[in-house]
Amino acid sequence: MPTNESLAFLTVRGTLVPASIEAACKLHNETAGSADGIAAARALGDLSHKVFAPMPNLGAKPGELLFFDWWKNPEGIGTFFSNPQVQQGAGLMFSERKATIWMPARGAFGFDLPAPAHKPDRYVGVVQGTVKSPEAAIEVFRRVLAGKISDARRRGQISHQLFVKIPMPGDTSGAEIIGVDLWCDASGMGEHYGDIKGYEEAFITKDASVWKPASGGTWSEW
Repeated sequence: MPTNESLAFLTVRGTLVPASIEAACKLHNETAGSADGIAAARALGDLSHKVFAPMPNLGAKPGELLFFDWWKNPEGIGTFFSNPQVQQGAGLMFSERKATIWMPARGAFGFDLPAPAHKPDRYVGVVQGTVKSPEAAIEVFRRVLAGKISDARRRGQISHQLFVKIPMPGDTSGAEIIGVDLWCDASGMGEHYGDIKGYEEAFITKDASVWKPASGGTWSEW
């Protein structure tokens, strides 16, 4: 995962309107993922777009979808999503959705290691929630995770990044963080998460889930 502190990280998680993942892929590629949609997003600073579907029984519900986007700045995100055509496309894709803009948590423990060539599978572990203090949450994650990096790597972890929410005007929901882990081994990920204790102290409320690259067709990504 990129770690450049000058970029903005956007997550969009929602419940699909289309009845199948194949129909969702088709709709996505005809709207936001079309050549015109990609060009419009890139012109405003969208650098990367990835699509994930939930792993069964690991926090996310069937019929959900998760987008990860990296943008040059939050202003480009705001301009893009204020477009009526973009809003219409999002309404066709999601019955409900939550979009959040994040910045990398400065000073947080994190790593991004090369992926083993013989392990092409990818899984994403996400934990997100409200916190009393981002600074205190950063230290909790460091205390819990830093000493276990060798175990994590042996079990197939590729990266760990921590982000802090950029509040939008009118947002009164409080401080929030998200931890994003990339793995190449599902069983190793499960084993490692079973061993990790204490990170819950960082949160007032939290939601944890595991995702994989979306199937159902060839999704437009960049």
